[in-house]
Amino acid sequence: MYILVVDDNKDICQLIENILLSEGYPVKSCRNPLEVSKIISQEKPDLIITDMLMSGFDGRTLTKQVRNSPETQDIKIMMMSAHPDAVAISEQIGVDDFLTKPFEIDDLVDKVASLLK
Repeated sequence: MYILVVDDNKDICQLIENILLSEGYPVKSCRNPLEVSKIISQEKPDLIITDMLMSGFDGRTLTKQVRNSPETQDIKIMMMSAHPDAVAISEQIGVDDFLTKPFEIDDLVDKVASLLK
Protein backbone atom coordinates (compact mmCIF):
# COMPACT_ATOMS: atom_id res chain seq x y z
CA MET A 1 0.00 0.00 0.00
CA TYR A 2 1.22 3.47 -0.77
CA ILE A 3 0.09 7.01 -1.54
CA LEU A 4 1.23 8.93 -4.61
CA VAL A 5 1.29 12.73 -4.32
CA VAL A 6 1.23 14.58 -7.66
CA ASP A 7 1.87 18.31 -7.68
CA ASP A 8 4.20 20.44 -9.79
CA ASN A 9 4.97 22.50 -6.69
CA LYS A 10 7.98 20.96 -4.92
CA ASP A 11 7.10 22.53 -1.55
CA ILE A 12 3.54 21.15 -1.58
CA CYS A 13 4.83 17.67 -2.46
CA GLN A 14 7.37 17.75 0.36
CA LEU A 15 4.85 19.10 2.86
CA ILE A 16 2.23 16.43 2.13
CA GLU A 17 4.85 13.70 1.97
CA ASN A 18 6.29 14.72 5.36
CA ILE A 19 2.86 14.94 6.99
CA LEU A 20 1.79 11.52 5.75
CA LEU A 21 5.14 9.87 6.51
CA SER A 22 4.86 11.16 10.09
CA GLU A 23 1.45 9.46 10.26
CA GLY A 24 2.99 6.16 9.17
CA TYR A 25 1.84 6.11 5.55
CA PRO A 26 4.19 5.02 2.77
CA VAL A 27 4.32 7.96 0.36
CA LYS A 28 5.96 8.78 -2.95
CA SER A 29 5.71 12.07 -4.76
CA CYS A 30 5.89 13.09 -8.38
CA ARG A 31 6.53 16.69 -9.40
CA ASN A 32 6.40 15.99 -13.13
CA PRO A 33 2.79 15.19 -14.01
CA LEU A 34 3.90 13.77 -17.36
CA GLU A 35 5.60 10.87 -15.51
CA VAL A 36 2.51 9.84 -13.53
CA SER A 37 1.23 7.24 -16.00
CA LYS A 38 4.57 5.44 -15.96
CA ILE A 39 4.71 5.46 -12.15
CA ILE A 40 1.15 4.16 -11.84
CA SER A 41 1.76 1.34 -14.32
CA GLN A 42 4.92 0.23 -12.50
CA GLU A 43 3.50 0.25 -8.99
CA LYS A 44 -0.19 0.88 -8.52
CA PRO A 45 -0.86 3.25 -5.59
CA ASP A 46 -3.85 2.87 -3.29
CA LEU A 47 -4.45 6.61 -3.25
CA ILE A 48 -3.44 9.47 -5.52
CA ILE A 49 -3.45 12.99 -4.09
CA THR A 50 -3.23 15.41 -6.99
CA ASP A 51 -3.40 19.10 -7.62
CA MET A 52 -6.15 20.08 -10.03
CA LEU A 53 -4.16 22.66 -11.99
CA MET A 54 -0.62 21.82 -13.08
CA SER A 55 1.37 22.81 -16.11
CA GLY A 56 1.23 20.40 -19.04
CA PHE A 57 -0.93 17.70 -17.49
CA ASP A 58 -3.39 18.44 -14.74
CA GLY A 59 -5.36 16.52 -12.14
CA ARG A 60 -8.49 16.48 -14.28
CA THR A 61 -6.69 14.68 -17.08
CA LEU A 62 -5.02 12.33 -14.62
CA THR A 63 -8.36 11.46 -13.02
CA LYS A 64 -9.97 10.72 -16.39
CA GLN A 65 -7.08 8.45 -17.38
CA VAL A 66 -7.17 6.55 -14.08
CA ARG A 67 -10.96 6.15 -14.17
CA ASN A 68 -11.00 5.03 -17.84
CA SER A 69 -8.52 2.18 -17.37
CA PRO A 70 -9.74 -1.16 -15.96
CA GLU A 71 -6.34 -1.68 -14.30
CA THR A 72 -6.48 1.59 -12.35
CA GLN A 73 -10.14 2.58 -12.03
CA ASP A 74 -10.29 1.39 -8.41
CA ILE A 75 -7.47 3.70 -7.23
CA LYS A 76 -8.80 6.31 -4.82
CA ILE A 77 -8.21 9.92 -5.90
CA MET A 78 -8.19 13.06 -3.78
CA MET A 79 -8.04 16.31 -5.73
CA MET A 80 -6.78 19.54 -4.18
CA SER A 81 -7.00 23.12 -5.37
CA ALA A 82 -7.63 26.72 -4.40
CA HIS A 83 -9.71 27.29 -7.56
CA PRO A 84 -13.24 28.52 -6.69
CA ASP A 85 -14.95 25.97 -8.98
CA ALA A 86 -12.70 23.05 -8.02
CA VAL A 87 -15.19 21.23 -5.79
CA ALA A 88 -17.83 21.14 -8.52
CA ILE A 89 -15.28 20.11 -11.15
CA SER A 90 -13.99 17.35 -8.88
CA GLU A 91 -17.48 15.97 -8.37
CA GLN A 92 -18.13 16.00 -12.12
CA ILE A 93 -15.01 14.01 -12.98
CA GLY A 94 -15.42 11.43 -10.22
CA VAL A 95 -12.76 12.03 -7.59
CA ASP A 96 -13.28 10.34 -4.22
CA ASP A 97 -12.58 13.39 -2.07
CA PHE A 98 -11.48 17.01 -2.31
CA LEU A 99 -9.07 19.09 -0.25
CA THR A 100 -9.22 22.89 -0.42
CA LYS A 101 -5.88 24.71 -0.55
CA PRO A 102 -4.63 25.99 1.78
CA PHE A 103 -5.52 23.00 3.93
CA GLU A 104 -5.34 22.08 7.58
CA ILE A 105 -3.06 19.16 8.42
CA ASP A 106 -5.83 17.42 10.34
CA ASP A 107 -8.15 17.65 7.32
CA LEU A 108 -5.55 16.01 5.10
CA VAL A 109 -4.86 13.22 7.59
CA ASP A 110 -8.57 12.59 8.26
CA LYS A 111 -9.43 12.43 4.56
CA VAL A 112 -6.55 10.06 3.83
CA ALA A 113 -7.54 7.78 6.70
CA SER A 114 -11.13 7.73 5.49
CA LEU A 115 -10.17 6.92 1.90
CA LEU A 116 -7.82 4.10 2.89
CA LYS A 117 -10.25 2.29 5.24
